[in-house]
Amino acid sequence: MNTALDPTKPGRRYNPQPVLALAFLLSGAPLAFSILTGMSLAITLATGAVVAAAVVAYKWSGATPRTRALFKIILVTGLIAGIAATAAYDVTRILLVKLGQMKFYPFETFNRFGELLLGYNLPRSLTFSVGTLYHALNGISFATSYCFLLGGRTWLLGVLWALGLEVLMFTAYTNWLDLEEVMAEFVAVSLVGHVAYGTTFGLISQRRLKPERPQRLLPPPEPAASA
Repeated sequence: MNTALDPTKPGRRYNPQPVLALAFLLSGAPLAFSILTGMSLAITLATGAVVAAAVVAYKWSGATPRTRALFKIILVTGLIAGIAATAAYDVTRILLVKLGQMKFYPFETFNRFGELLLGYNLPRSLTFSVGTLYHALNGISFATSYCFLLGGRTWLLGVLWALGLEVLMFTAYTNWLDLEEVMAEFVAVSLVGHVAYGTTFGLISQRRLKPERPQRLLPPPEPAASA
């Protein structure tokens, strides 16, 4: 049973929000599409952003004030969890690389993201910076998606969610990046990083979205209309 509250009935639980969860996955889907087709990531990402914004606006417009308040709680939780989890992911990866004296450099993908967004033959500092922002966007969006779908449940589901992302990333990256010489290092670093990522946002979501906490923050339910 999901552990997030039904915003219309105090003490009850609400159903997951798969549509909103899917909307927040639309930051990462354009990357896979661009890698497979060669289309500009700027175009696919803009398309995904428009679709996601439309979905969120539609769900928001049809929600009651109490449901909107719950959505805000989930969004803030997703933001906090996403920032913390992305930091944990990157710190864990670079520590593992340094301690293991590995050849694999995990942040080179940031530059590749920037090239997909802006084009090639641009200053590396520019493409790396833009790619880093895109990386952060994905980290926050994926955590927010989890919060809308599984928020408040055991943190172990966060680890499974992150490992699912790991499988998708591995599938896309193996043909996109030149990893033959560092494949074992790539798998180890990515696996450990995703476990750290999922553990972090899973724990934050479990704590912040457990049933009793959102209930205290929600406005009182609207009185039923008299007959």
